Amino acid sequence: MNKNGIKELMAFLDDSLTSYHAVDNIRKELLQGGFTELSERKVWSLQAGGSYFVVRNDSSVIAFRVPKCEVNEIEGYHVYAAHSDSPAFKIKENPEIEKEGVYVSLNTEKYGGMILSTWFDRPLTIAGRVCTEEGGRIVSHLVRLKDNICMIPSLAIHMNRDTNNGVAFSAQNDILPLLTMTGQESRERSSKGMLNAILTQSMARTTGRILSYDLFVENCEKAVLAGAEDEFIMTPRYDDLACVFAGLKGIVNAGSARYIDVLAVFDNEEVGSLTRQGADSTFFKDTLENIADGLDAGAKVYRTWKADSFMISADNGHACHPNQGGKADLTNRPYLNRGVVLKYHGGQKYATDAYSAAYVRKLCSRNDIPLQTYANHSDIPGGSTLGNLAMAQISMAAADIGLPQLAMHSAYETGGAKDIEYLIRLAESFFRE
Repeated sequence: MNKNGIKELMAFLDDSLTSYHAVDNIRKELLQGGFTELSERKVWSLQAGGSYFVVRNDSSVIAFRVPKCEVNEIEGYHVYAAHSDSPAFKIKENPEIEKEGVYVSLNTEKYGGMILSTWFDRPLTIAGRVCTEEGGRIVSHLVRLKDNICMIPSLAIHMNRDTNNGVAFSAQNDILPLLTMTGQESRERSSKGMLNAILTQSMARTTGRILSYDLFVENCEKAVLAGAEDEFIMTPRYDDLACVFAGLKGIVNAGSARYIDVLAVFDNEEVGSLTRQGADSTFFKDTLENIADGLDAGAKVYRTWKADSFMISADNGHACHPNQGGKADLTNRPYLNRGVVLKYHGGQKYATDAYSAAYVRKLCSRNDIPLQTYANHSDIPGGSTLGNLAMAQISMAAADIGLPQLAMHSAYETGGAKDIEYLIRLAESFFRE
């Protein structure tokens, strides 16, 4: 991937602090690429060759392109799915906690499976959305407070000599972010309502009253290239926003002659996908049905489209670790910068089977895209992805793929700088099929 492309990826990762910011950035890219935004509250009328997208809850988005052919010539859907969320700390209501009479910390809880130790002593920010009342309506606003507004200080080794011997952390007591101190010149002594006051000040152009929020404490460190030859990328939220970025580039740059191309980016994968904007909701099913209705295709035709459809579920996989190679499978050991990962699981936590694997292998071989395989070490349970959850709503052939990476779910993850180009090429090739 050229330097400009890498810089574009890094900017996307830096700017997409939360799922709300990621979807806002996707929306801007789609509009610039000629896509039209639709509403689920209105009946759709779609045109051959048209490009469209729809957003749900500000944090999930489905974009699609109708091929330039007659409706009776459409063969099905080509779906590339990924997720917009990453592990972080979600801020609770009434979050201010005074400690020692001088410190003000924030009451938070874990969002997703996190490597807690990686969040200590990093510059952190607060970001998400705030809902206000304006003219009798509820209005949602993107919010990003200043960088380095808070941090989670670790305990000195002198006070815990076992800190390097596998210490267990309490999310309620040990990981609360430090925001400020009481008695600051610009604030009243009481900390109650302090976060709302900071939010109100940051939203100076908004006159509405703050009703509620979805706010997260996020790592605000920038993405960087690393390694002796800049062969690595280090960044927050590489899982799964790098896969989102590749799919976005794919649908903007390519188009099929006979298939409806679909980019589906779901929220809440890290916590089970059971929300109305998750992969296990009706969002996917509703959108594919709305597409068929918008093209005046009957239910019989829609069922034939589903039967000839394919989904690529794109979520990162574990690269073989340089210091812990024994944690990897004996024969399926992907590495950074060696290509896209095709993921298998005997218990079907991944959707890949022989047919879908054959399709992906054929696609990669035809387009000179390097491909690796991943399977869990049989004694170490792995995670799951959104592929099978989406299949519960609409069944179609599907394969799970991703980018190889190290330190998944760390506050700062590591990937291969070359691999993103391979995944973009795969997404483009898939959407051209």
